[in-house]
Amino acid sequence: MTQAPIIVAGLGGIGSAALAAVARRGVPVIGIDRLEPPHDLGSSHGGSRIIRAAYFEHPDYVPLARDAFQGWERLESETGRRCLERCGVLLTGGPKSEVLRESLSAAARHGIVAEEIEPDDLRRRWPMFDVPDDHRGLFEPDAGFVVPETGVAAHLEVARRHGARILTGLEVRAIEEGEGGPVVICDGRRLEASAVIVTAGAWTRTLLPELSSASLEPQRKVIVWCDSTEGRGSEIDSSRMPAWLIDDEGRFGDGVYYGVPAHAGQVGPSGVKIGFHGPGPAVDPEDVDREIAAEVTARFHRDVSDYLPGLLEPPHEAASCLYTMSLDQHFVIDRVPGRSGVVVAAGFSGHGYKFAPALGERIADLGLGLDAAHDVRFLGMSRFKG
Repeated sequence: MTQAPIIVAGLGGIGSAALAAVARRGVPVIGIDRLEPPHDLGSSHGGSRIIRAAYFEHPDYVPLARDAFQGWERLESETGRRCLERCGVLLTGGPKSEVLRESLSAAARHGIVAEEIEPDDLRRRWPMFDVPDDHRGLFEPDAGFVVPETGVAAHLEVARRHGARILTGLEVRAIEEGEGGPVVICDGRRLEASAVIVTAGAWTRTLLPELSSASLEPQRKVIVWCDSTEGRGSEIDSSRMPAWLIDDEGRFGDGVYYGVPAHAGQVGPSGVKIGFHGPGPAVDPEDVDREIAAEVTARFHRDVSDYLPGLLEPPHEAASCLYTMSLDQHFVIDRVPGRSGVVVAAGFSGHGYKFAPALGERIADLGLGLDAAHDVRFLGMSRFKG
């Protein structure tokens, strides 16, 4: 019977970071994934994820974001892999934009280097953009994007280097209570552990069905890639174009478009990556329709072209990915009530991967029986009671 003090179930963006964090501390740890990460069937793929500190979702994320930037730099130093590009992030919104207002508030409250920009100045500095006259911009020069495939591979490399065992092609079927701690059941094997960290993404409720109060609903999202029109290739490169978010106050429904520029060493399709951060259809993660309808990609191109006129060809590539949405769209990081030695990290709601190095350390603390760090207590399960 194989034994390990800690088992990490799921080795995507957050699980791989938690595995590395435990292994760095010299604690025996096993990581399990039914696939071969990094892969494109979960949430941690697509070639890029925007990272920023002026955080509109909740001001308590700002300290975590700052720690995450340092964590990415540390990971790059440890592995020699380039995970982070600081091309800046430009957010634009109108006078009623809550996204812009909360981002400005977070920047002011936490002393983040960020610049509020009037529309004429925005168009002058980034002539590929055309925004309405009542829109303002917020530019965060030290922000940018991270590459999830590279980040997952780098965290797994660090984990192996520090002695972690990684078992792929092995599916966790259940987590049971044993005499000395939790027992992981996977494909006929029983693995005893002092603690289990569940980082299973869209499959979390399969292992922990009692977390229904937090929702943890898998949703299907679409991302597309557009090359530049002829003669304008330099305008979509990260040396000239920042990563960006556009909030047009309800024109696109309850969400914002975002984009990541083309860049050297790009993972995946060429060109600008474009996505929509907002509500999507609920799905069974075992039965996701991976085909993207032509009208969906056409809508992405049409909507974004109003702000980047004449710059982008229609999408030449499209893909689906999964969000796991919590009830309030904030992360769920806590010990699981009623289960001794079981920790959950889930419900990242489409904005979690950028925090992976910082969250990995805090999740490792919980797995090791330490108190939750102050800066993640707002993400605990207690907020769903009653």
